[in-house]
Amino acid sequence: MSLIMGEEKKLYELLNTEDYKHGLYKTSDLGEGMSVTYESMWGWWKPRYLVNHNTKCAYEFIDKDQLLATVTEEDIDWDSLKDLPEKVQGRARALSFHFPSFIREFKNGVAEVSWQLNPDGRYYMDEDGFGMTDDEEIEIYGFIDQNAKVVVKFRNIDENYRVLGKMRKEAERIVRMGKI
Repeated sequence: MSLIMGEEKKLYELLNTEDYKHGLYKTSDLGEGMSVTYESMWGWWKPRYLVNHNTKCAYEFIDKDQLLATVTEEDIDWDSLKDLPEKVQGRARALSFHFPSFIREFKNGVAEVSWQLNPDGRYYMDEDGFGMTDDEEIEIYGFIDQNAKVVVKFRNIDENYRVLGKMRKEAERIVRMGKI
């Protein structure tokens, strides 16, 4: 455990050097002493590192291949994905974070993560409008704590945002009770 903690502290120190303040990197405040360091990958800003200024630790959220580093297959509610196309389920199994996805603001110790498994067809079009497909956007949602650990599994809410509100309340309760 101390080895891991040492790595998290070293990563925090590294992310606070000048090399990570410009160019391929940018940082955004997430509230509650948290921030995210984005890295420019293939022309998109990706949430690469989650930074906890309270504990002076940082966590690699996605790796250089745009695969989730702190999420496992056990962190996904597979029953909620069973009606999604197989290619979409495959992206979830692969922990692929290639499409536009975000860590939202922290509130009461947790942050919503929106994970896009399939982009809207406009994602594929060029500046002249060519290449657009009829794909529908598919996102799943989960909640993480300030140590980048999943506290409420990722699930397909099928655009029922009341479910997302219930997921948030559950995540806040778990963190408040210290059950992670």
